Amino acid sequence: MQRVLLFLILTFAFSAASAQSCIRLWQKPLDDYRKSAVRLYSYPAPDSINNHAAIIFCPGGSYCYLAKKNEGHDPAKFFRDNYGFNTFVLIYRRGMRGNRYPSQIQDLQKAMRYVADHAQKFGIDTAKIGICGFSAGGHLVGTEAEYFDVDFVTDDGRPAPPKPYFSIMMYPVVSMQADIGHWKSRRNLLGADFTQERRDSMSLELNVRRDMPPIYLIACKDDPIVDYRNSERMSDALDDKNVPYSYELYETGGHGFGVNPSLIKSSNKDAASWHEDFMLWFRKRF
Repeated sequence: MQRVLLFLILTFAFSAASAQSCIRLWQKPLDDYRKSAVRLYSYPAPDSINNHAAIIFCPGGSYCYLAKKNEGHDPAKFFRDNYGFNTFVLIYRRGMRGNRYPSQIQDLQKAMRYVADHAQKFGIDTAKIGICGFSAGGHLVGTEAEYFDVDFVTDDGRPAPPKPYFSIMMYPVVSMQADIGHWKSRRNLLGADFTQERRDSMSLELNVRRDMPPIYLIACKDDPIVDYRNSERMSDALDDKNVPYSYELYETGGHGFGVNPSLIKSSNKDAASWHEDFMLWFRKRF
């Protein structure tokens, strides 16, 4: 009986330590009612495996909808359980509800501030807050990597959040230019009446800077949604500016698989093991 009781206590303690919680990032009164839909889900790492680093995951969805499960909650739980990261999933504003730039980057900076402000609670080193985005979410974390010292959140008089520890850009939208840009993401982010200046400023390949955080870039040649040449151009720009980065280009993998091999249609599932390659890079670099 005592063994059963001890097992139940330990199980409860582990569950309590690792359970998700939902945080409202924008507090009332709101200047825009759409901010009320922004959420940050937390998956704290148990003390026994906590590596004291964090990753905020930004799902993709053409800046219109969000692939919350396979590009949000699934990788968050996976990186927590397998690698000891404290993980978070950001449900940011998007174009489906009329949210345009800079709503999305405001939400990500708000999330980064929250994690930094509550670092002690989660056992996180404030200098070790990384970001990871998929598809349009990859564009979002790339935007933060380039504009990390610009304060997009102007309602609280605080400085910009900490510079990201790293930025993982998974099969990302990069360019807003006409030749390879993902037009759905561009439309939902910038609207119909954008200026050339705005389009250029949100074309990440044109705004790479030497002091960016390290970038981990992943693409698949057979991606039917986002032209892999987005990542090629980003890689060239990073290389030109001597930014520390790694670029993994897989022959097959498609789009939208997150960490789930079953979502890759081809027989070659190597792309779904990108996290193993990332961890090799991470442990070597950090």
